[in-house]
Amino acid sequence: MANEPSRITDNLLNIFNYSFVETVPYEFFKPRPERDIAVKLVDKEYHCVGCGKVTHVVYQERPLTYFSKGKLREQQAIYEKLGKRFPTQEEIAEGQPFTNEAIGYCRDCAAKDILQDKAAGQRVCNLALELHGEDELVVAKARAAMEGALKKWLAGIESADAFLQYGLGDFNAVRDLICSVMLQDTAEEEAVLSTYAEKVAAIKEEIGNLLESLPDTWQAYAARSTGVYESMNDKMYHEYTVIFPKPGMIPEDYYIYRSIEKSRVQMFLEQPRIESLEELLMEVGFHGEWIDLVNQRLQELVAQA
Repeated sequence: MANEPSRITDNLLNIFNYSFVETVPYEFFKPRPERDIAVKLVDKEYHCVGCGKVTHVVYQERPLTYFSKGKLREQQAIYEKLGKRFPTQEEIAEGQPFTNEAIGYCRDCAAKDILQDKAAGQRVCNLALELHGEDELVVAKARAAMEGALKKWLAGIESADAFLQYGLGDFNAVRDLICSVMLQDTAEEEAVLSTYAEKVAAIKEEIGNLLESLPDTWQAYAARSTGVYESMNDKMYHEYTVIFPKPGMIPEDYYIYRSIEKSRVQMFLEQPRIESLEELLMEVGFHGEWIDLVNQRLQELVAQA
């Protein structure tokens, strides 16, 4: 259980984002006046057409962000829908603060309508989001099971002296003990994996059947987290075009109407997923908080002596 960056789940997250969130690839970028416009981008507003709620996201500060002219035209159209005055070219050139606007549905409103939509195109997006959730949750559930096994074992240690037999003189010794404890009984992790495999198979089968009736590209609502980066170029992203929310902001899903590509959905479905207990344990990795649990229990026992 090495604490290495996850391989399978990171790939799944990247492909999901590529398919449903930030759909443009990374490419080399050199600003061109005939194509790109420098903008003082400071924040973003998500407007829910269902309840009228506006979610405000502050961006990390940077001197300028380059918009493609196509992306800027999209912004102008959204400004007009919202009844907001769009800045003049002179104001943009002067570096006046610019707000990125988006129209969609918040999660609560989407749950009442969009997530109930049975039309093939929207159903694919909804199922893909459900599949993405399962991909993320399987690791979290396995980690919770492993921590539960460790806590149960620690609760059974009745004296500080009982730790002496394990020779916990350094980090490696403590880590090896924790791994040994967690591997004594993996029934709960195996059950988590089995449930995950059943859900994944069912979702993938339904999406596959729906895709057969869909064109290569269609329009649907896809969930976008307010906490993810966004490119201001409609063809690619680069350090000059990408913008990030400030750290510490609580992410919220908004459902935005956009183009969905069948080939990218298929790519997401075909990505390798966790299939074995060994892969699941490797994805969880080793966490320093587990050593804190051991130290905390030892301190409790010393205090009681």
